[in-house]
Parts: sequence; structure tokens; C-alpha cells
Amino acid sequence: MNQLLAAALLLIVGAGLALLPLKNTWRAACGIVSQSVATVLTWVAVVPVLAGGKEPYVELPWGYPIGALHFRLDALGAFFLSWSLPMTLLGAVYAVGYLRKYFDGPRHVGVHFALLNMISLSFLMVYTGEHAVTFLMGWEIAALSAWLLVIWDYTSQKVRFAGFNYLVSTHIGLIFLVAAFMILYTQTQSWYLDDFGDWMSAHPGTIRNTVFLLLLTSFGLKSAFFPFHSWLPRAHAAAPANVSALMSGVIHKAGLFALLHFLYIQGRPDAWMGWALIAFSVTSAVIGGLYTVGQRDLKRLLGYSSTENVGIAGIGFGIGTLGLAWDVPGLVAIGFAGGLLHILNHAFFKCQLFYAAGCVYQAKHGVDIERLGGLAKLMPITALSFLVGGIAISALPPFNGFASEFLIYSGLFTGETISVWAKLLLAGVAMLLAFVGAVSALSITRAYGVIFMGHSRDDTLPAGHEPSAWMLVPLLIHTAGTVVLGLLPVLGLVLVAAPTQLFLHAVPDAITAEAMQGVQQVLSRVSVVSACVAALIVLAWAAVWLARRVLRHPAAAAGPTWGCGYTAGSARVQYTASSFSKDFSQHYKGVMVLLNRKKAPTGYFPDDAYVITDCVDAVERRLYNVIGHGDDSATLISKLMHEDDPRIAFALGLAAVVAIAALVVLAEGALP
Repeated sequence: MNQLLAAALLLIVGAGLALLPLKNTWRAACGIVSQSVATVLTWVAVVPVLAGGKEPYVELPWGYPIGALHFRLDALGAFFLSWSLPMTLLGAVYAVGYLRKYFDGPRHVGVHFALLNMISLSFLMVYTGEHAVTFLMGWEIAALSAWLLVIWDYTSQKVRFAGFNYLVSTHIGLIFLVAAFMILYTQTQSWYLDDFGDWMSAHPGTIRNTVFLLLLTSFGLKSAFFPFHSWLPRAHAAAPANVSALMSGVIHKAGLFALLHFLYIQGRPDAWMGWALIAFSVTSAVIGGLYTVGQRDLKRLLGYSSTENVGIAGIGFGIGTLGLAWDVPGLVAIGFAGGLLHILNHAFFKCQLFYAAGCVYQAKHGVDIERLGGLAKLMPITALSFLVGGIAISALPPFNGFASEFLIYSGLFTGETISVWAKLLLAGVAMLLAFVGAVSALSITRAYGVIFMGHSRDDTLPAGHEPSAWMLVPLLIHTAGTVVLGLLPVLGLVLVAAPTQLFLHAVPDAITAEAMQGVQQVLSRVSVVSACVAALIVLAWAAVWLARRVLRHPAAAAGPTWGCGYTAGSARVQYTASSFSKDFSQHYKGVMVLLNRKKAPTGYFPDDAYVITDCVDAVERRLYNVIGHGDDSATLISKLMHEDDPRIAFALGLAAVVAIAALVVLAEGALP
């Protein structure tokens, strides 16, 4: 545990140094160096725990009323720390290239790197904290740091609104979390999470169910489950690319960690909790996937896909929760292992896709899909990385998304002894998951085809080019991780095995080795399938290359040809992103709200006509309508009540006092 304490201290010192009046280059160096050393120290502490070693524990004395602060690194926290800090470090490296234009200007770039240090510090606090206060402090540090990172370009009103939306949403989630902690404190008279868990495991019933729903709502807001997702696409579209990548791939995974932690400490859950989690997750996956199809902003598209993928991971956790409720070790192992592996895989390919989107933004000064095109020839490395990430996010072999989703499918089509109705319901979930995969493939095909293939759709944008090595290196590292974890998913199992075994220990008479062997067998089959697909891809590419070399014909004489008026490809004859997905969108227009802005052509030679299609968020749209109606209603009531009348103010104050007194009497008995 000393290594983690040293890492935390080093991150704080590095953040302080990054704020000193130095050159921006030195400020960035202070942040990156401190993060690098902190990452190494964290790995020194994490590796023994993941290998099955003793869990480090430390107790720091503190004054009343908080009491001693407890920190413990268990296998679940070690799993999340093992990739959260390294990926945050890569995000800091990427920022050097992405924010290069600010380095020689008056802007204080050190603030950005100091906030990234605070994000890493929050991971150490949340993933090891056993005290409610330290847990909430880490939770709030992450929220405020992420908000300040989102509004980096604060001069834009759009960015400020996105930041405000995120800040409000994350603090609504905090309110639900504090409410759950207050209920648990009243029952335990303790602030320690272990005591919360002991009480929850010993007292199933209405109060525990209420706490579970409060926690699920809070963690759903943090992780952007539907319908609590509306902050996510706005924040991703507004933030710098490295911040968007870290928020989607790393930061909001803290909500999933917290959900898993409380599922673990609460003891045996009720079956309805597993079904509720599956229903919640399936809805997020389906709605998030549908919304990706209609987006014209690439970063908003990737934001909605995060809602889709946390839903997919949540399905795995729901399967594992049902296994705990039914005492079925096979379901526990395959459910939690599949969900944890998908979290890891999603972190790799989602950061990869956002970094590719950032490369496009740097080259073209925008990520409006409808204005882009033909970038594969100008940015081949970025195009290939985006293609690999797109295949992975569509759960197709041979990359890592296929491995984790196949594991979840194996849990849905389980051969364990459970009721027929449960098997039918799980099979229905599998069908919806297959639909999500197909929609994701459509969305990525649409994005890749329009952005990287064909010809440029807007000649007013700058010419495309590959970014600097500062941006390419993190992109390629994530791409390599996506490929390796797809071809060798057992390497991912090395990281998820220990936290999965934590949940297996909660099943009576469970033989951990047998349950984990089933997971390993599934991943071994996945590895074979991925290797065969990869071999076919390599052979096909080699065959095409040889055919071009061997069957190369002498160059034919060039000359004008008659092509019925067609001489070369142009933007006017290409599919737009909206037209590519129009037929599909029309089938789901009840969910996907499509708004058209158009100007019809006039005259024989029109020079200004357009059709712009936007897919807006139905939840956000409805929410703002309700707020608008509420504001109008409040104004009307205020006028009817004559609020300037002191008698009304006195009556309302008296009613409030009576209501508070009644609540006190009902809760604690009559006043003395």
C-alpha cells in the first residue's frame, strides 16, 4: 500500500508543479513525468493482487466525526487501476500533440495536465477507499476535474452549456449516492463500506431494495446508462479528443466499479436485482446503438456508442447477479468475467476511436461527417486504426470486442440448470444483443465509408494529413491492444480472473477452478476463431498484392473516353451519411427523432439549396420541454398567488415548519 500512497503524493506534487509559472513545455513535462512514475508505482502494487496475493491495507488516523480512514486494494480495485492510470497517461501524451497550438501562446496548458493528474488521483481514492468520505471525495474530484477538462474551450457557449449539463447530471447522481449512504449510516452508525455491506447482506428487504435502486440510479448517471445519458454526447462533442477518450473509456467506468463493489459487499442478491440490471442494460444498449446511426457529429456518435457498450457490460453483470441469486457458479463466472472483459476491451477500442477522431479534427478542423470524405489516402494510419476500432466495437472477429461479447452470449445461452422461462428470457436478451451488434456495424460502416472513402465533400476544409507522433503513438498503442486482446483473449482473462473469483467466493460450495475453466474454454474457442479470421484476412491481402505484382499489364495509352457524362467521382454523386442510413432510420423514427432543415431550390439555376438532417436526443428534448412547461406553470401560479402578499409568505412558512415537525415526530417519536 505504500506504493499507492507514494503514487498519490506524487500526483499531487506533479499537479502543483504543472501550475507553476514555467514554460508550457515544462508544465506538460511535470504532469507526464509524475503520471509515469505514479503508473509504475501503481503497477508494482497491483500485479501481486491480481496474481492472487495478499490485499494491501492501510489505516490513517483522522479526527471526529470522520474517524480513521481505511484503504484496501482488493482484486476488483486492482483490475480497474491496472489500466485506468496507464490510459490516463496515454491521454496526457496525446494532449501534447492535440494542444500543441496553445504551447507557444499565453494559454496556461499546465492546468490541463494538472487536472489529468487529479483524475488519476481520484482513481486511487475511489478504487481503494473503504470509507464513505474518501469514496465521495474521490468521486467529486473526478467529477469536477472532468468538468473543467470538458470546458477547455470555454469561450464557446456550446462548450459551456455542455459542461454545465455534465456538472448538473453528475451532481444529481451524487445526490442519489449520498441519499443511499445516509440510509446505510442510519442503519449501521458507521461510515465504512464494509459495514454497509455487512448490514445489507444481513437485512434483505425493503430498505436494502431502496438502497439498491438509489445506487443503481447514481451509478447509472455516472456511467451514462439510458435514460441518464444525455450529458454524455454533448460533453464528448465539446471536450478535447483526449478528454472525450478518457471520459468514455476510463473515467465513467468508475460508476461500473461502484456498482460491482456494492454487488460484491451486499452478499446474496435477490433475483429481481439481476433481471432489473439486465433490463436496464438492454435498454441502454439498444437505444444507444440506435442513436449512433443518426449522428452527423463523429464524437457524438462515439458518445452514444458508450451508452451502448456500458449496457452490454451491464448485461454480463446482470447474468452474474442472477448466478449469485440462484447459486449457479457457472453463470457467476461467465457473467462477471464477460462484463469485466468488455469493460477492458471497450477502454481500448473506444479510446482508439476517439483518438482517431481527434486526428481527423486536427487535420480538417471539424468532425461533421457530412463534410468529410476521402481521408484514407491522406491519413492511412488514422484510417486503418479507425477501421480496426470499428470492427472491434461491432463485435466482429478477429478483434477484442468479439471476445467479450461472445463470452456474454455464452452466458445468455447457458446450459446451467435454471428454469425454462429464465432461459427463454435470456434467449430474448441474446436476440436484442445481436440486433445491437448489427446496428453498431451499420453505424461504423456509415461513419468509416463517408469519412475515409470516396472524395472530399467540402473543398473549403483544409487538406488532410497525419498528425504528430505525440498523437499517433497513443493511437497505435490502443490499436495494438485491440488486436492482441482479440487474438489472445486469455491475456485479458489474466486481469479479470481475480476479480471474478471474488464473486465466486460468495457462492456456497462453488469450485472456483471449475467455474473459471469454463470461461477459459470459451475464450480458447474465441482465440481459434479470431486466429482463423485473421489468417484469412492476411491471405486475402497477400493474394491481392501478388495478383497486382504478377498480373501487372503494360500501361495502356491514356485518352479521353465517353462516359455518358460521367468523368470522375465527386461529392455530388456520393452517398451522404443521412442518405446512407435513411431507410433504417425511418423504421425506428418512433425512437430516433429526426429533424430536417431544408431550403428548396428555386429558379432554373439554383445556387443555394440544402437539406440537413439531425438526430436529436428524445430524452433531452422531452426534459427541456418539461422544464419549459414547468417554468410557465410556476410563473402562472406566482401570479395567481399574489406572491408579494406577506400573508401568503407567512402561511407557507408556517406550513413548512409544521411539515418538518411532523417528519421529526414520525421518525424519532414525540418531541421532548
